Amino acid sequence: MVQPIAMDDQPISATFFGEGKWLTDFITPNALEVEELHDSITNGISDIEEKIAACWSWVANNVKYKQFIRGKLTIEGKTSYQNDLWNPPSTTARVGVGNCANKSFLLASLIRQDLSPDNVFCVLGNLYNGKVGGHAWCMVKLGDREYIVESTRADIQPLVPTFATERYEAVHYFNDQRTLAVEGKTVLTPMTMCYSQWLTDYLDYAYLKGRKY
Repeated sequence: MVQPIAMDDQPISATFFGEGKWLTDFITPNALEVEELHDSITNGISDIEEKIAACWSWVANNVKYKQFIRGKLTIEGKTSYQNDLWNPPSTTARVGVGNCANKSFLLASLIRQDLSPDNVFCVLGNLYNGKVGGHAWCMVKLGDREYIVESTRADIQPLVPTFATERYEAVHYFNDQRTLAVEGKTVLTPMTMCYSQWLTDYLDYAYLKGRKY
């Protein structure tokens, strides 16, 4: 990891009815459906790298990638639309479709079954692939080596050494317990310097100001 520093958990409103959820709430290793899925995927596997590869393969092959997930929820005549929906990992596993964030939330939640919160993170950052764009992926640490685990593709190796690629620029690292950021990357003002500009679309400002509605 590139010298990350601790940052405040971010309230995200990429859900329905402007609901604010903490960034760490999107990683759910203790959710029953995530635990059951992990057990079914890794049944009979003892090697940690093989377990990670099995989880990566399941997410890459069984959850269809779409750049944006759009959703509509109607409750008693009240309807909410979300043009870039961030779902809980269990929902992503059930519907079988997700953007890079949804797929990475699920993959990080599965891998967290086998690794401590110091050794597996979902990462939000930038991907330099022709032109730069916001992206999400997973990072794991095994021993003294760090790996990128790309959740959107099934045609690459599951564990890519971080030093072997320069296309991934990490900004935020988070899991169910910790949030970190690379200092000085895509600053959002006038808030703390840890916030990224491209996440402004998801920040729930009412939540930030202490209002529930």
